[in-house]
Amino acid sequence: MHYRKFPIRWAFLFLLINPSCTTDKNSNISLEEISFISTEEIEQLDIQNYVSKSRYIPIALPEDQPFYTADKIQAGDGKFFLGDIELENTVLIVDEEGKFIHQIFTGGNGPGEIPRFEDFIYHPDRNSLLFLMGRKIFEFSTTGEFLNLIALPANEVFHFIAYGGENQVWLYTLPPPFSGAETKDIRLLSLIDLEKGTKVDSLLSIPEGRIAQVSGTKELSFQNGNVVFAPAFGTSVYTLDPLEENLAQKKYLSFAQTDNFYGLPGLDAYFERLQDERSLAFADNYVDLGDHALFFIYKNGMSARWGAFDRASQNLTLAEGLVDGELNLPLVPYLDVQGRQVFRLLDSEFFDQIEAQDEEGLVTDRLRERFPDLMKMKTKMLLCVYEV
Repeated sequence: MHYRKFPIRWAFLFLLINPSCTTDKNSNISLEEISFISTEEIEQLDIQNYVSKSRYIPIALPEDQPFYTADKIQAGDGKFFLGDIELENTVLIVDEEGKFIHQIFTGGNGPGEIPRFEDFIYHPDRNSLLFLMGRKIFEFSTTGEFLNLIALPANEVFHFIAYGGENQVWLYTLPPPFSGAETKDIRLLSLIDLEKGTKVDSLLSIPEGRIAQVSGTKELSFQNGNVVFAPAFGTSVYTLDPLEENLAQKKYLSFAQTDNFYGLPGLDAYFERLQDERSLAFADNYVDLGDHALFFIYKNGMSARWGAFDRASQNLTLAEGLVDGELNLPLVPYLDVQGRQVFRLLDSEFFDQIEAQDEEGLVTDRLRERFPDLMKMKTKMLLCVYEV
């Protein structure tokens, strides 16, 4: 995938707030459009400026345990659950001190075994882990024992899962790779009753012209008391109160006005159309920090940027990178988030790159002083936990 690279020439983005929310005809979600009144550019954003506290947990992982890096991180019941979904399709369970408890493997087809999963969550109401695989949910205890198999509606395949409150979950269905009459009745989000395995509600029809499956990272999550749906390669973030019965009271936040990318043949055509416009191309990895929102953005004519939106001033700060100022380390995409906690796992490959680039040893010496046992390990894993 190719992106043109030349300096950003944004002086400002227009502020557009619609005080009287109108209803999206496709979703029963109230509409509130928000753009930015001004922008500034800096070299780096420091996550420490947006969180109340942070802690760092070295993970004591046995060297023979198959694990590459965490695509998703969850916390609950005094434990952390590290999901290596893309490569190993497995989940590590560690305690709050980083001590290894158990690993849930996939690849089996027997009773209580998961062939493969696409997403997982910790569900606080059930105090269990829920693994989503298409039309099924496998439920495990927080120490790794199989508990239950939950069948989902048979006519749909689901790809992402989020906590829904009161023994419910939200599920996201990727649009199918076709268009026309077949898609008119498909909804992107479904609320499922876990006890009955039935659909409580559904919303958000497929945008007109979207003809292919396009997926990013962290599209569906539970943040700051809300379910956040932030589709990749889009400019919209949907926030749903999981305990609110009236869906018409939900808010739809659109960061900018753009033409519909999904009606064009590809990213290149989309970027061509946006070449001379001062608008956000698409955002990913949206993180709700209360007073601020962080997200990873692309715009025509620039490399990827981190954005920080100040809700009070409606200002947008753009930066080439996101760092942890306490450790003086970069936080490359993607962050993970659950409730009021933000996570980032720094793995062996990350530390190898830091050591290779730190010719004077300024960063690595500091790491060895602070985490002496970790830096001696062959497999290095440091879990960064930030409290909102």
